[in-house]
Order: sequence, then structure tokens, then C-alpha cells
Amino acid sequence: MQSPLLSGVLTRVIDDAARVGVTGVCCCATMPDDWSAVAELARARLPFVLVPAFGVHPWYVQGLSDDWDEQLVGLLDAHPVAAVGEIGLDGLRDEVPAALQEEVFLRQLDIAEALHRPVILHGARVWGRLTERIKPYARRLPAVVVHGFSGSAEILKQLLNLGAYVSFAGSVCNPRAAKVRAAVRDIPDSQMLIETDTPDIFPQGGAPAATGTDGKPLNQPANLRYVLEEVARLRNTTPEAVSDITGANARRALL
Repeated sequence: MQSPLLSGVLTRVIDDAARVGVTGVCCCATMPDDWSAVAELARARLPFVLVPAFGVHPWYVQGLSDDWDEQLVGLLDAHPVAAVGEIGLDGLRDEVPAALQEEVFLRQLDIAEALHRPVILHGARVWGRLTERIKPYARRLPAVVVHGFSGSAEILKQLLNLGAYVSFAGSVCNPRAAKVRAAVRDIPDSQMLIETDTPDIFPQGGAPAATGTDGKPLNQPANLRYVLEEVARLRNTTPEAVSDITGANARRALL
């Protein structure tokens, strides 16, 4: 929600989310440059609960200041309910050195463990490596949330055995996303979450918040209803049941 791409329509985005019944949002920072924007949203009077998360996304690990981790600790101390996120490893952008991604990721896991905070994880195209790195920490953290999951059945099994919550975004609405849709069918109620990944992963049939600079539609929290409805259909249950289950899981993981 803190994305500059949404700044001109943010009031409408917030109102639309509340109108369709969104009652809670986890707003994840991606780099030091947007930490203050997430903190500002956390202070705002919104029509739903907003849980902030602060961290460095693997796309943005280059060029960090020498004291970035000290700044992160200070920010987390100032926000006792904040999670650490969005952090992790990435296989989409070859230009970001894998070794540096791991260094920054592990430092943030150490911070999360020391401050007893949940983590929000990114692992696009490196789900296996992400799972291996999180194993020593999983049971020592209050919660592990794997966001935008698109991994294999075997990786899903490993994450569930670690006690992780696994979250599904708009890709579940794509009939060609076979692995994601299979995971939605297989995951137990107790570890399932849903999300939008605003402003990314626009769901088929969704309502765009605006149009990005690339001409593509920007996602928004109100589109959670499309994810909710498709997850319910795939699991042969009702949207109300999925909402109750995932809402309870989100509160347990993040509050």
C-alpha cells in the first residue's frame, strides 16, 4: 500500500478495501526508503487493522548503508507489533548477487529471533533454498509466513512440517497456475493464508486500482475477495468459511 504507484489513489484504495469487507492488512516494507511510509500508514486511522512489517526485500539488498540493520532494529523497537518483512531470497533477478541476498536475509532472521517477531518471506523461484535457510529458525520464531507461494508439493510439505503459514495471492485465479492451485487444495486449514501482494499479482477478473507505468493494472486490497472466492471454489467450501479460517490464522500469526 505504501507504493508510490498508489499514492494518487490511496484514499480510494483504502475505502474500497473496507467496503468489500477487508478487516485486516499486513503492509510489508521492501527497503529502507519505504520504511517511513509504512510507519506512517501504521499510525493512520484506517477502517481496518494494519500490521506493519519492516525489512529489506532481496531485490534491494545492494547499496545498503553500513548501519541498515541498526536502523531496522530501532524501527522494530518503536513498533512492538511489527513483523520483519518482506525478506527472503529471490531467483527472478539474476543481477542481485545470491551471496549478498543470503547475508542480508540471515541477518534479518537473527534480528527477528532476537526481538521475537514473525517473519514474512519471499522465495520466488528459489523455494527450496529458502526452505533450507529457514529450517534452523522456524521453531525459534513466533511465526513464519511464506508469501505468494508457488512452489512444488514437496516444498509445501517441508514448509508445513516446519510449522509455517503459507499464503496464496492472485495467481490462484489463473487456471494455468497448476502448482499454486494444487497447493491450495492440499494445504490444511490451520496453516493457510490469503493475500493480494498489492500492487502486484493482479488477479484475473480483479478491479485495478490504477494503471502502472508499464500499462498493466495495479492490484489493491479490495481484490482479496477474488482470491477468497477462488480458494473457496478449489477447496469445495464457502468464501465465508475460508474468510473465517484465514482470518483466524492471520491473527494468530501476526497479532
